[in-house]
Amino acid sequence: MTLPDEFDGALLKALGHPLRLRIVEAITERGEASPVALAREFQQPLATVSHHTRVLRDLGWIELVRTQPRRGAVEHFYRATTRPFISDGEWAQLPVAMRRGLARQTLRRVFAEASQAGGAGGFDDPGTHLDRMPLELDARGWRELSEALTAVLKRADLIQRRSDARRMRAAGADGSVTTSELAILHFRIGGELSPTAPGREGAPRHEQRPSLP
Repeated sequence: MTLPDEFDGALLKALGHPLRLRIVEAITERGEASPVALAREFQQPLATVSHHTRVLRDLGWIELVRTQPRRGAVEHFYRATTRPFISDGEWAQLPVAMRRGLARQTLRRVFAEASQAGGAGGFDDPGTHLDRMPLELDARGWRELSEALTAVLKRADLIQRRSDARRMRAAGADGSVTTSELAILHFRIGGELSPTAPGREGAPRHEQRPSLP
């Protein structure tokens, strides 16, 4: 697939190796992290992790925040400059193979963490969500829902930033912190949109939908 000239080539390069996505996600979640710690966690050679970390740094996805002497060497700690986010337009311009690879990688992680959380009572508390809603949308409805979900993600990011600011102001206080994960899945099932019944423009042929669990 040929990418348009206006496409941000830095995004394509940053996502060109699956380890880079893992690195930037880990740094985002921890606030900061070093290649040494990430190499140990990912069970990857330090030279490999350091190389991909430098690529992400040069592309502006992460930045060096501090160094620390460690056993005759210097350990470098990085933080994310922005939360990893791919817009609808950027996603549409990625090669199909890359889109599917990113989807597989993300789904494996989400399902593994959700399964582990479920077994440990992670869905027991009020305020948790485990929702499923089958939908039948026309092209406009699909776009509207995509925009609504994007707004939810941006709102969640704002809530996180406000929470971070409150915690920084109350440094040293014993405030409770809940570590959680927000995962939004909205995907096409099957092939084309459901056909409409003759004489009933806009109405789906199958009117009955499964009840929500």
